[in-house]
Amino acid sequence: MDRQLIEKARELLNANYISTTLSTVDRDYNCNVAVISVLEMIDDDIIIAARFGADRTYANLLETRKGVFLVLLTDNEKTKDGIRVYVELVEDQQEGPYFDRIEQRLQGTRYSSFELKNCLVFKITDILPVSLLKKASQE
Repeated sequence: MDRQLIEKARELLNANYISTTLSTVDRDYNCNVAVISVLEMIDDDIIIAARFGADRTYANLLETRKGVFLVLLTDNEKTKDGIRVYVELVEDQQEGPYFDRIEQRLQGTRYSSFELKNCLVFKITDILPVSLLKKASQE
């Protein structure tokens, strides 16, 4: 994977923007999108995320194990920036070092009153910019 995209993904995911979403699909191709804003990209290919809700997303992950994180930033609808990070669920923890790490991160957020149900551990399978379209002047 491209080093610049890896670093951009780390910066945007670790900022825990409220605009961060995780899109999933079940085995019947029913889609779901959930706001998942307490997460951490802990190295070049692993993301851990707190789950304290998002029941439909969680069920989809258990079925297909695949999802896409999207961080979208806008400037009054004039510009956009962000990242798409494709992932596969590799672990679902209720205890352990990743669970403890994401629980500590959760405690530092506005969601600290919510009980942490799971620490979802994802392997990154691909990283893409928000848009692959190029401006006419860049062609």
